[in-house]
Amino acid sequence: MGRMNVTVMRYLEGDHFRVLIAVEMGMKNHEVVPLALVSSIAGIHRGGVARTLNDLCKHQLVAFERSKKFDGYRLTIRGYDYLALRALCSREVVGSVGNQIGIGKESDVYVGGDPELNDLCLKFHRLGRTSFRKIKEKRDYHKNRKSASWLYLSRLAAAKEFAFLKALQERGFPVPKAVDVCRHLVVMQLVIGQTLCNVSTVNDSAALYDRLMALIIKLARHGVIHGDFNEFNLIMVEDERIVMIDFPQMVSIDHPNAEYYFNRDVNCVRTFLKRKFGYESEDWPKFDDIERKGNMDVLLEASGFTKKMALDLNKAYDEGDFLAHCEQEKVDDEVSESDGEDDDDDLESEEERVATIEEEPEDVDNEEKEEIGKASKHHKIVLSQSTRFNDWLSEATTQLDDVRLSDNEEEERFDDEDVIEKMQQHHPHTAPQEDDSDPNQIEETESLEDALATGDKLPTISRKKKIGVTSGTRSVATSVATFTAEDIKRKLALEKKRNKEKVRLKVKGKQSAVSRNRKDNKNVISEYAGWI
Repeated sequence: MGRMNVTVMRYLEGDHFRVLIAVEMGMKNHEVVPLALVSSIAGIHRGGVARTLNDLCKHQLVAFERSKKFDGYRLTIRGYDYLALRALCSREVVGSVGNQIGIGKESDVYVGGDPELNDLCLKFHRLGRTSFRKIKEKRDYHKNRKSASWLYLSRLAAAKEFAFLKALQERGFPVPKAVDVCRHLVVMQLVIGQTLCNVSTVNDSAALYDRLMALIIKLARHGVIHGDFNEFNLIMVEDERIVMIDFPQMVSIDHPNAEYYFNRDVNCVRTFLKRKFGYESEDWPKFDDIERKGNMDVLLEASGFTKKMALDLNKAYDEGDFLAHCEQEKVDDEVSESDGEDDDDDLESEEERVATIEEEPEDVDNEEKEEIGKASKHHKIVLSQSTRFNDWLSEATTQLDDVRLSDNEEEERFDDEDVIEKMQQHHPHTAPQEDDSDPNQIEETESLEDALATGDKLPTISRKKKIGVTSGTRSVATSVATFTAEDIKRKLALEKKRNKEKVRLKVKGKQSAVSRNRKDNKNVISEYAGWI
């Protein structure tokens, strides 16, 4: 175990990290990213990108790979570390990186510090090592994917562990405090203590055994199984208290192999205490005796909790059954309904329940009532929001009907004279003249007045001109907006730019594998010229 060399970060500029991010984005759908794609993503000229990539290759932050068909760059694990540290430094979460304090088949652990010099623990996930490559068999990070890069799988593992840390911390489990996560790096509280494998003596082996078994039972009651509950993932701090670490492999109690994982965790604790401290107990928890009291596997989508289970649970919640995840409570309700006892018996049973709850140890949590209360409050809020929306909709429709009625009444109040005056205002040049009047125009005005008097629809006035009949000049008013010459030029330039054909970038020089292969083939053909 050594120290991470982060001195190079002091001399890297913004363009270096910009190119690193471009390579990372290109690796989403490329095994190696060509120079042209890096340049287009980073938005920097190709010459500047090539110079920056040469600097990054010197510091082993990216690697250049040359193959028969494609040439390009890929991001190394060191470059991925630098990107994560840079992002956390900009958030003012991490200020320094120290020595390495742990190493495993999936991660490296370092001591760190925040800008205020408080100790932190930095866990870098390292999936893809030669000692642990059967990810599809051991973990469910792939899901329906056929393949994925090791960097992306490390990122998924870090996100999953951070989610488990937050959930366990909220439910009162002894775990390190989760601070932040970025890419494959999880930042958490530094726990001062020793792993159980390095502890030589304990004051009370029986109390330690009970404490560890209580943790296994409490996890199972919340719907999850640790899966790797051994002396290497348990830290003993002051007063012989236990802190759990390493959670990416946690599974749901609904997993097909949940009983196997549960018994394996129990046997790990039993064999360790028997080998290390010579303590052996005849009592140990059984998987069939576990009573579910929480749904942490549902919230975090732990391994073994399928989509069908989630749909069934959501359906039960929609129907108002907020206790669907509590199997024991369902049994109690059915028993209480079938018995039909008197009120006195119910009171006595409630008192007995309270007594049994008080006699239980401290490890048994009482979070079930709080979760049920939160669910009922959320349901009430949803119902109140729906009722408020319905009330608002009904008020809006009534107001709209009132507005329509008022508009109709105002239209009926118009007099004939107002209509004629408005028509004369809109068409002043077509007003009838007293002296030189056309008989056709007189007939049109008379028909208009008759229609207004009777309240019928206005007759359609024919606009056909007769031969030899002159009519007065008419003025036409339009409300269409006019465009200036500058607007027209700008629109034409924009259309020309859109219709312009995109020029495909051609990779030249050593970056083009195709041209290099063609050149090699040409040389081979020239060597064998004249043999046939």
